[in-house]
Amino acid sequence: MADQMHWVLQFLFPAKSLREQREQIVGTFENLRRQIPLLYAVALVNLIGMHVATNGDELRWLSPITLLSGILLGRMIYWIVFQKPIEDFAKIRRELIKMVVFTVILSFGFSIWAQSLITGYPDETMTILLYSVLAALGAAYGLASFPRAAVIPLLILGIPVAVRLFAMGNASMRGVAVSLVLVLLLVTWLLHEHGLALSRLVHGQIAIVRERNRAVVAELDAIKRADEDALSGLANRGRLVKEIEKSIVRGPISGGGSVLAICDLDGFKSANDAFGHAAGDAILREYAGRLTQAFGDQALVARLGGDEFAVFWPNGLPKEGLAAAAEKICSLAGEPVEWENKELIVGASCGVTEAGPFSWSESEFFRQADSALYKAKASKRGTWHLYDLPQFEADQRRTKIETLILSGAAIDEMEIHFQPIFEIETEAPVFAEALARWNSLDLGLVTPDEFIRVAEDLGEIDRLNESLFEKAVSIATHWPEDLSLSFNLSAVQLGRSAASERIIRIVEKHGMAPQRIQFEVTETAILADLGFAERELKKLSDHGFVIALDDFGSGYASVAYLRELSFDTIKLDGSLLENVLESERSRQILLGLVNLCHAAGAKCVAEHVETNEQLQIAQAMGCDFVQGYCLGKPSTSEAMLETLGFGGEPSPIKLRRLSNAS
Repeated sequence: MADQMHWVLQFLFPAKSLREQREQIVGTFENLRRQIPLLYAVALVNLIGMHVATNGDELRWLSPITLLSGILLGRMIYWIVFQKPIEDFAKIRRELIKMVVFTVILSFGFSIWAQSLITGYPDETMTILLYSVLAALGAAYGLASFPRAAVIPLLILGIPVAVRLFAMGNASMRGVAVSLVLVLLLVTWLLHEHGLALSRLVHGQIAIVRERNRAVVAELDAIKRADEDALSGLANRGRLVKEIEKSIVRGPISGGGSVLAICDLDGFKSANDAFGHAAGDAILREYAGRLTQAFGDQALVARLGGDEFAVFWPNGLPKEGLAAAAEKICSLAGEPVEWENKELIVGASCGVTEAGPFSWSESEFFRQADSALYKAKASKRGTWHLYDLPQFEADQRRTKIETLILSGAAIDEMEIHFQPIFEIETEAPVFAEALARWNSLDLGLVTPDEFIRVAEDLGEIDRLNESLFEKAVSIATHWPEDLSLSFNLSAVQLGRSAASERIIRIVEKHGMAPQRIQFEVTETAILADLGFAERELKKLSDHGFVIALDDFGSGYASVAYLRELSFDTIKLDGSLLENVLESERSRQILLGLVNLCHAAGAKCVAEHVETNEQLQIAQAMGCDFVQGYCLGKPSTSEAMLETLGFGGEPSPIKLRRLSNAS
């Protein structure tokens, strides 16, 4: 039965797919629901007309006219009154098949009755022919949206009448019959083409819907991808930012606003480098799952990129809940991650902030959490830090420092102070180290540790240092010939391309002899790029500048530099003199380093000489130069020259006299 139904449906609704066939059936039913009553009305009018024309005065209850009229009238009333829109596809299908069956029955009934009337009333043959053809064409037109059903009245009613007309033998009748057959065949062909057009239309509509659905799916997928991190399945940075913009609640300074925690994994890079990206991905996915399980029901968990994650609580957290959540974020990372029979160990540091009066924008809210994370990592890995008012004030201060450095105002406000370096043998000052001092009109005293770090982060340290160097050179040109300038080169400055050429141009601009300038470089500056640093230092040395290694003994690889690079002077780190008075071991280490400097062909400077006793030990150990507060604090050039006696006494002040005075 199912196979027969399938064959019937395939014949009535030829389609390339079941979906197309379904769309044809539903569309045909909706059209026919409005057209069928008119179809039955046309058939009824033609039926009554043919009856009146042939035997209008004779009407019996069981005659063909009454039976056919009753069926037509009953079907018309059914479709007008009872046939409502149907959602059930199976019921729609049954109604259409039922309608086809009724069309076949009515067509056969009309056709048989027409044939009997032609036999009984040969003189009314043309009238019977007219009504039959009108009934057939009217039915076909009414069923035009159902082409395979529309052909039924043409074939069952129209063609037999035309054949009967042709068989009557009259030449004129045959001509009419042939014309009628041709017309019916042409109409049949038109209905066939109409059916194909309907099929193509349905196919096109389905294709449009399919493409629209594909576009919708693609758009939804794109939206999902735009908001979701592909690796972890968490929300991404964009989604987090949108959620913060939509849901942030700012509380008072005492707390209570939305909470944002940002964390990153300590030791992730080491694990990733040691075991590969697959291991790194496993760590990220596992940690993402742990965060989701712990906080996903009350907060938005996101991956910001790399090994950085965030958790956002729009409604905030109580103080004890905030501390517990931050501790949980850190501890979750400490649990080992199982991967390919290995236990991968990482940790996490976390920065937390509450939205308050100082979180005037979503970006500032985000920045504060990031700043808290930076402070947590700077203090101790695996801990968390809550952004507070002192940190906000420190950040505001840093922002002002950045603005002043970028605008150039910082350089205008900075002064150069100088600290003398004495030669022990001659007891005379031979160098003065340039030290930047910044007393800002807006910020007060800004220490070198503050502005140097900010300038390095901004990428402005080389421009700043070159400006300070030019200030120092312009001052040093007015010093006596036997007092030279010592200046520190930063790691960034030494690593810049053509740095040595720019330095040389500054010195030539002010007409100072290169031999009167010593450049101090730290282990950090050399470590940045040993090969590049070696080439730049050689250019400066070949030009006549004195090259000094600063803070020797504070790092781990300084001895190796003595083999790779050539230095004129080596400045011992000040920490080496801290307990030389109390510790024999410290004195032996200091002596060994002094001998090492001399073995490398360099002179040795003892820094941070704070007492006369330390000065005597440095002298006893064989140091060539000394520098420290007991010999001269940093001061302006004028104050330094006055203290040293240049221009004020018959001869410059000697080391012995200065140390005795101290």
